[in-house]
Amino acid sequence: MRRGGLPWMGAALVLLTWLLARGFAVDHRAFDAAMQALDEIEMAESAIRRDLLAARAGLLRDYDPLVAALRRVEAARRALQDGTAPGLLERLQAWHERQEELVESIKSANALLQNSLAQFGRLSILLSAPTDGTLPVPGAGRLGAAMLHLTLDTSPAVLQEVRRSLTDLHHAPASGATVVPVAALIAHGWLLHDLLPRIDALLRALHAHAGAPVRQAIAAAVAADRAAAESQARRYRLLLYACAVLLLAGLVLLGMRLRARAEAMRRHAAFQQMLARLSTRLIGTRAEETGAGLDQALEEIARRLGAQCAYLLVEARPAVTHLWDAEGLTRAEGWRAAVLALAAGQAASPDGLLCLHPGHPDLRRLPGHPQAWLAALRRTEDGVLAILGCEMTRPGRMPTAPELAPLGLALDALLNLVTRGKLEQERARLAAREAESRQMRILGTFASGIAHNFNNIIGAILGFAELAMAEGSASRIADIRRAAERARDLVADILAFGGPSQTPQQAIELRALLRETEALLRAMLPETVQLAFALMPDAAMVWGDAARLQQVVVNLCRNAAQAMEGRGRVGVQLSAQTLHEERRLTLGLLRPDHYLLIRVRDEGAGMDAATRSRIFEPFFTTRQAGHGLGLATVREIVLGHGGGIAVHSAPGAGSCFEVWLPRAIAAEIASHDLPRGEGEPVLLLHADDRLPREEELLAELGYEPHGVSSLAAALDVLRGATDGFAAALLLEGKAEMARSLRRAAPGLPILLASASPVPGFDGIGWPLQPEDLARRLQQSLRRAAPLTCCDRRQPGSP
Repeated sequence: MRRGGLPWMGAALVLLTWLLARGFAVDHRAFDAAMQALDEIEMAESAIRRDLLAARAGLLRDYDPLVAALRRVEAARRALQDGTAPGLLERLQAWHERQEELVESIKSANALLQNSLAQFGRLSILLSAPTDGTLPVPGAGRLGAAMLHLTLDTSPAVLQEVRRSLTDLHHAPASGATVVPVAALIAHGWLLHDLLPRIDALLRALHAHAGAPVRQAIAAAVAADRAAAESQARRYRLLLYACAVLLLAGLVLLGMRLRARAEAMRRHAAFQQMLARLSTRLIGTRAEETGAGLDQALEEIARRLGAQCAYLLVEARPAVTHLWDAEGLTRAEGWRAAVLALAAGQAASPDGLLCLHPGHPDLRRLPGHPQAWLAALRRTEDGVLAILGCEMTRPGRMPTAPELAPLGLALDALLNLVTRGKLEQERARLAAREAESRQMRILGTFASGIAHNFNNIIGAILGFAELAMAEGSASRIADIRRAAERARDLVADILAFGGPSQTPQQAIELRALLRETEALLRAMLPETVQLAFALMPDAAMVWGDAARLQQVVVNLCRNAAQAMEGRGRVGVQLSAQTLHEERRLTLGLLRPDHYLLIRVRDEGAGMDAATRSRIFEPFFTTRQAGHGLGLATVREIVLGHGGGIAVHSAPGAGSCFEVWLPRAIAAEIASHDLPRGEGEPVLLLHADDRLPREEELLAELGYEPHGVSSLAAALDVLRGATDGFAAALLLEGKAEMARSLRRAAPGLPILLASASPVPGFDGIGWPLQPEDLARRLQQSLRRAAPLTCCDRRQPGSP
C-alpha cells in the first residue's frame, strides 16, 4: 500500500463515525416541551375567557384567577423563546400584550359596572316600591325593567328603550323627598347605559383576539423543525450507507485500475514491438511491393488497436490512398474528402493524435457513422496533410492514451515507405517516358517516310485497277481493289498516329458531332451491326478538334464491330459527369472538374487482364487482319485533349470503353441568361501550373481574371495592384490562405471553392457550377459595394 493510504483510510473512518453520530442525534425533548407550552397557553386562554364572563355576570368577586392565568401564559411564552422563529415569537408577544390590555380594561370597567348595578338596583326598588307609604315614582319601575333587559342584551333597540325610560323619568314630577333618589337613579342609569355596551364590546374583542392562529403557526413550525431534523438524520444515515458503499467501490475500482494499468502497459509494449518489426520489414520493401506492404501494415495496426478499418491518406498531388477493411466493404465516393475535412476541423494533441470517442457528434460526418475514430496527423514541410486513421465500426474497448502514443511513429514509418515508393515510381516513369518519347520520334519519322512512298504505290495500284475494270477484267481486279483499300486505311492510320499532335482549340458540340458520326458509321459498318446512340438532352461542349474526336468514336465503334465479328449491338452513350476528387483511369489522371463521358459498349468476347494492359500499344493487335494502330490513335487524341480513357472488360462479358473529355462550361454558358460582370478584376488563386479552365469561365461571365498559382504570388499581386480587386476566388483553398489574403486586404470579398465549407468565409461548391459562381460573385460585389477601390486598404497603407 502506498504511504498516503493510511491517512486516507483514517479520514474515511472519522467521516463514517461523524455520520453515524449525526444520523441518530435527534433530540425530541425540545419539541415535546414546545408543544406542552402551547397546550398550557391554550388552557390559560380558556380560563381567562371563563373568568371574565363570570366577572361580567357578577359571579366572580376576586380577580386572582385572572392574574394566575396571565402569568401561566407569560411563563409558557418564555419557554418557547429558545426554539421558535423570531417572527412567530413577536406575533405571540404582541398577542399576549393585547390580551393583557383587554383584560385590564375589562377588569376596570367591570368594577365600575358592578358598583353602578348595585346602586341602580337599590334606588330602583326604593322608588318603584317605597316602604314608607309614599307613592311610587312614575317610570322608575319601567326604567328598572329596561335596565335589566340591557344587562342581557346591549343591542341598539334596547339602548333606545333605556334612553327613553331615562328621559321620561327625568321629566316626571317628583316630590321633595324623591328628588335626590331620582337624580341618583338617572345618573347611574346613564352610566350603565355606557358601561354595558362597552364591556360587551371588550369581551367580543377578547374573543376575536384569539391566540389559536399564532399557536397553530408555532405548532406547525415546531412540527416542521421536528420533521426536518428527522429528515436530516435519515439523510445522514443514507449518506453513511452511501459512503460505506463508495468506500467499498473505491477499493474495488482501485484494484481494477491497477489491473487495467498493468494491462495497458503490456499492450503498449506489444504495440511498440509490433512497430519495431513493422519498421524493419518496411525498410526492405521494394517499390513494386509498396501497396501490399502498406495493406499488411494497416491490417496489423488496426488489429492491434481493435479497429475494423484502417487507412493512410496523403493530401498530395497525386493523392495517396490506402485502405484496409476487415469486412472487405467498399467506400462510397467522397469518403476521402470527408475524412480530410473532419481531420482539418479537429484540434489534435501536441503529438498529432486525435481520438473521437463513442457518442461524439462529429462521428456522423464520416461515411458509415463508426463507433469511434482514432487518427495520427502529420504535416510535411510543404504543408501536405497525412492521416493514419482507424475506425471502430463495432462496439468495443477504446484504446488508452499510452496505447495510442506509438500511432504517430507508425504514421512516420508508413510515410517513409510511401515517399520511397513514389520516388522509385517517378524515376521509373520518367525513364519509361523518355524511352517512349524517343521511340515515338523514331517511329513518327519512320512512319512518315514509309507512308509517303507507300501511298504513291497504292495510287498506282488503284489507277491500274480502274483501267482493268474498265476493260472488263473484273473478277480478279476486285480483289486487287479491296487489298488496295485496306492498304489505304493502313496509311491513313499511320499518318494519323505519326502526324502532328497539336490540337486546335475550338468549341465543339458533341451531340451534333455524334449524330454526324452515327450517319457515317451506319454507312461504314455492316447491316448486321446494330447501332444504338443515347445522347444527353443538355448542351455538351468541349474544346478540341472535331475531326480527331470523330476519329476516336469511329475507331472505337469499328473495333467493337470487329470484336463481335460483324454481328451484334454497339451502344454509344453521352452523359455529363462531375468529379469532386482526383480519379485515376486506365489512361490518364483526372482532376476535380466537369466532364463529358462517351461510353462505347459491345457484346463481343471481351478481354483478359493481359490483353487490356497492351491494347493501347502501337501495332499490338489480336486480329490477323488488324494493324494495331486504331486504339493507339485513340489514346493520342484523347490524351491530347486533356482527357482520359477507362476500359472495363472481362472474357465472355463484352467490353466497355469510357472516354472522359473536359467539359467546356465557358462555351456552354454563352447562351444562358446569367448575371454577368462589367469587367471587374477578380484574383484567381489555383494550385495548377497550367492555365485553369476557371479563368475562361470568369472571362465568359464578364470578369477580368488574374490567375496565380501560389499564395506568395497572390500577395505580390495585391501589393502591386493600384485599383484593387473586386473579389478573390480560391480554388480548393485552405483557411490559412484565406486568412492571409484577408489580412492583406481586409475589405476584399473572398470566395473559397471547396468540397466542404470553411467556417468564417463564403463558400462555393467545387467543382464550380456556372450558375452558382455567377450568383455568388454578384452577391459578394453587392455586399462590398460601400467599399470603393479607395476604401479597400492596400497592404502597407495606413
